Amino acid sequence: MVGNDAPSPAATFFLTRNAALDLRRIYARSRREWSEDVADQYLADLYVAMGNAAANPEKGRMRQYRSAPFLMVPARQHFVVYDVLPQGIAVLTVQRQVRDIETLIAELTPVFHAEVERLKRKA
Repeated sequence: MVGNDAPSPAATFFLTRNAALDLRRIYARSRREWSEDVADQYLADLYVAMGNAAANPEKGRMRQYRSAPFLMVPARQHFVVYDVLPQGIAVLTVQRQVRDIETLIAELTPVFHAEVERLKRKA
Protein backbone atom coordinates (compact mmCIF):
# COMPACT_ATOMS: atom_id res chain seq x y z
CA MET A 1 0.00 0.00 0.00
CA VAL A 2 1.36 3.40 -0.94
CA GLY A 3 0.40 6.74 0.56
CA ASN A 4 -3.29 7.02 1.29
CA ASP A 5 -4.36 4.15 -0.92
CA ALA A 6 -6.98 2.08 0.88
CA PRO A 7 -6.37 -1.66 0.86
CA SER A 8 -8.75 -3.59 -1.32
CA PRO A 9 -11.10 -5.98 0.51
CA ALA A 10 -9.45 -8.88 -1.31
CA ALA A 11 -6.10 -7.95 0.26
CA THR A 12 -7.36 -8.28 3.83
CA PHE A 13 -5.97 -10.92 6.14
CA PHE A 14 -7.10 -11.93 9.58
CA LEU A 15 -4.95 -13.67 12.16
CA THR A 16 -6.41 -16.47 14.22
CA ARG A 17 -5.38 -16.48 17.86
CA ASN A 18 -3.07 -19.34 17.02
CA ALA A 19 -1.37 -17.37 14.22
CA ALA A 20 -0.95 -14.31 16.46
CA LEU A 21 0.75 -16.48 19.09
CA ASP A 22 2.96 -18.03 16.40
CA LEU A 23 4.10 -14.56 15.31
CA ARG A 24 4.86 -13.58 18.90
CA ARG A 25 6.96 -16.71 19.38
CA ILE A 26 8.80 -16.15 16.09
CA TYR A 27 9.55 -12.55 17.03
CA ALA A 28 10.73 -13.44 20.54
CA ARG A 29 13.02 -16.18 19.28
CA SER A 30 14.44 -14.02 16.48
CA ARG A 31 15.07 -11.17 18.90
CA ARG A 32 16.71 -13.48 21.44
CA GLU A 33 18.93 -15.29 18.91
CA TRP A 34 19.79 -12.54 16.43
CA SER A 35 18.73 -9.02 17.43
CA GLU A 36 15.75 -6.70 17.60
CA ASP A 37 16.53 -5.29 14.15
CA VAL A 38 16.63 -8.77 12.62
CA ALA A 39 13.42 -9.74 14.42
CA ASP A 40 11.67 -6.58 13.21
CA GLN A 41 12.70 -7.22 9.59
CA TYR A 42 11.78 -10.91 9.75
CA LEU A 43 8.32 -10.13 11.11
CA ALA A 44 7.85 -7.40 8.48
CA ASP A 45 8.72 -9.97 5.80
CA LEU A 46 6.14 -12.39 7.21
CA TYR A 47 3.50 -9.65 7.11
CA VAL A 48 4.38 -8.90 3.49
CA ALA A 49 3.92 -12.60 2.66
CA MET A 50 0.53 -12.61 4.40
CA GLY A 51 -0.52 -9.49 2.47
CA ASN A 52 0.60 -11.07 -0.80
CA ALA A 53 -1.35 -14.23 0.03
CA ALA A 54 -4.44 -12.12 0.76
CA ALA A 55 -4.05 -10.24 -2.54
CA ASN A 56 -3.55 -13.48 -4.51
CA PRO A 57 -4.97 -16.35 -2.44
CA GLU A 58 -4.99 -18.69 -5.44
CA LYS A 59 -1.17 -18.65 -5.48
CA GLY A 60 -1.04 -20.80 -2.35
CA ARG A 61 -0.31 -24.47 -2.59
CA MET A 62 -3.41 -26.53 -1.77
CA ARG A 63 -2.81 -29.20 0.86
CA GLN A 64 -5.68 -31.57 1.30
CA TYR A 65 -4.44 -35.08 1.62
CA ARG A 66 -4.00 -35.73 5.34
CA SER A 67 -5.95 -33.05 7.10
CA ALA A 68 -8.50 -30.35 6.47
CA PRO A 69 -7.89 -28.54 3.17
CA PHE A 70 -5.85 -25.38 3.44
CA LEU A 71 -3.51 -23.22 1.40
CA MET A 72 0.05 -22.30 2.22
CA VAL A 73 2.82 -20.08 0.91
CA PRO A 74 6.48 -19.94 1.88
CA ALA A 75 7.63 -16.91 3.86
CA ARG A 76 11.37 -16.91 4.51
CA GLN A 77 11.96 -19.98 6.73
CA HIS A 78 8.26 -20.39 7.50
CA PHE A 79 5.00 -21.33 5.85
CA VAL A 80 1.95 -19.10 6.14
CA VAL A 81 -0.99 -21.51 6.32
CA TYR A 82 -4.35 -19.98 5.46
CA ASP A 83 -7.92 -20.46 4.36
CA VAL A 84 -9.83 -18.22 1.96
CA LEU A 85 -12.64 -16.06 3.31
CA PRO A 86 -15.13 -13.98 1.31
CA GLN A 87 -13.41 -10.84 2.63
CA GLY A 88 -9.76 -12.02 2.32
CA ILE A 89 -7.88 -14.80 4.07
CA ALA A 90 -7.63 -16.19 7.59
CA VAL A 91 -4.05 -16.96 8.57
CA LEU A 92 -4.37 -20.22 10.48
CA THR A 93 -0.79 -20.65 11.62
CA VAL A 94 2.77 -19.67 10.73
CA GLN A 95 5.14 -22.61 11.02
CA ARG A 96 8.76 -23.39 10.27
CA GLN A 97 9.15 -25.16 6.96
CA VAL A 98 10.64 -28.23 8.65
CA ARG A 99 7.38 -28.99 10.49
CA ASP A 100 4.80 -31.54 9.34
CA ILE A 101 2.10 -29.00 8.54
CA GLU A 102 -0.63 -31.55 7.74
CA THR A 103 -0.28 -33.23 11.13
CA LEU A 104 -0.13 -29.89 12.90
CA ILE A 105 -3.40 -28.71 11.31
CA ALA A 106 -5.11 -32.04 11.97
CA GLU A 107 -4.22 -31.80 15.68
CA LEU A 108 -5.61 -28.31 16.22
CA THR A 109 -8.50 -28.12 18.63
CA PRO A 110 -12.19 -27.72 17.78
CA VAL A 111 -11.97 -24.17 19.19
CA PHE A 112 -9.51 -23.32 16.41
CA HIS A 113 -11.83 -24.70 13.72
CA ALA A 114 -14.76 -22.81 15.27
CA GLU A 115 -12.75 -19.56 15.08
CA VAL A 116 -12.10 -20.08 11.36
CA GLU A 117 -15.79 -20.83 10.71
CA ARG A 118 -16.78 -17.69 12.64
CA LEU A 119 -14.46 -15.61 10.43
CA LYS A 120 -16.01 -17.14 7.31
CA ARG A 121 -19.51 -16.21 8.46
CA LYS A 122 -18.57 -12.56 9.14
CA ALA A 123 -18.52 -11.79 5.42
